[in-house]
Amino acid sequence: MARSSFSGPKGKKGGFVETGRLSLVVTIVFGLIMSVIFALITKLYWQAIFIIITAILTAQLMKYTNGLVIRKLAERIEDELEVVKDGDYSRFLEPKTFGELSGVASTINSVLSDIRTLIDGFFTLSLSIVQSSRKVSATANKSAASTTEIAKTVDEIAKGASEQAQEAQQGVHLVDNLSEQINSVYQSYGSIIEQTNSINDLNNIGFESVNVLRDKSQESSNSTEQIFSVVENLTNTTKNIGMFVQSIEDIAEQTNMLALNAAIEAARAGEAGKGFAVVAEEVRMLADQSRQSTEEITNLMESISEESALAIASMELMRKVSKDQNDAVDSTNKAFTDIANGIEAIVQRIKDINESVSKMQTDKDEVITAIENISSVSQETAASSEEVAATTDQQLKEIDDMNSAAEQMQELVQELDIKLKKFKIS
Repeated sequence: MARSSFSGPKGKKGGFVETGRLSLVVTIVFGLIMSVIFALITKLYWQAIFIIITAILTAQLMKYTNGLVIRKLAERIEDELEVVKDGDYSRFLEPKTFGELSGVASTINSVLSDIRTLIDGFFTLSLSIVQSSRKVSATANKSAASTTEIAKTVDEIAKGASEQAQEAQQGVHLVDNLSEQINSVYQSYGSIIEQTNSINDLNNIGFESVNVLRDKSQESSNSTEQIFSVVENLTNTTKNIGMFVQSIEDIAEQTNMLALNAAIEAARAGEAGKGFAVVAEEVRMLADQSRQSTEEITNLMESISEESALAIASMELMRKVSKDQNDAVDSTNKAFTDIANGIEAIVQRIKDINESVSKMQTDKDEVITAIENISSVSQETAASSEEVAATTDQQLKEIDDMNSAAEQMQELVQELDIKLKKFKIS
């Protein structure tokens, strides 16, 4: 930074030079006068006295003259420092022009230099604080935006988990209905056995019981149609469960994607998002578990469908047997033989149906357990999402507070900058 010297009030420097010259002239003239007087005095005694008096007068005159010069220099320093009162620290004194007070001038210059350095440091610090405050404010705004997106994602996860829990409850209801239908089929098994035994008894009676056998055969056909209808309903119900399982699988996949997005947003949030990243990973794991459960349910439904297909095939065979029974009634003895064979086949098929129904009951219990687990996991996911949402709201509030503090800091620094601009250092 270039130095500029004080110009001072007009004529002050010239006045100092003229004062010094005047002091020199007065001293010379006074010395000449004293020399003339001394020449006129002839006696040594009076010469000694005169010399003493002359020395005293000369010393007093020099003291007065030096005091006058110093006062003039002090007044000049005071005049040249007037600009400092207005905050102008850009100029320095010229020490060599202040004679005996050159040391004082140098000291003043040193103080002015320190003040200039301090003010310049304040300017630099003020600029740095403003820039830092702006960065903090920008970062807070970005964090607020990211946190808002995370909050939206968490709301979507909570909504999906709630819907999944509702669907799971509906699945439990459907499986309960399926259980009732399975129990109905199982109960029909005893009735079919009784009817088959009756048919076997009728077959032993012979020709006299042909009409009775025809009636029982018709009853057997009706029962077969009922069983066929029950099995068809069971098949349709199984298909509906398969659609529900697919819906659960879709929801699990969507939850997995939402968890992945939440993890990405948490990674963008940096340190503040680590806690949420852990929750997002837990959500993803729960979604994977839901998907695995739906796969198990799908396998169970496929098994039920296969068993239903076997049951339908059995019912078709029962229809054929019933038809053979009717033909046997019309075909007399041959019909009785065919009926006996048909009864034996029916008994075997009914046993197969009974085994299938028993297996369906076991599978039904496993399906209900799996769906209840899905519902429990969904409820836990929804609760966790609500906790994360509350934490996110608190984080948003803290970010707003930080942004407000940064804005207040900027305002204070701006006020400081306005005050610093009153000082001139260059």
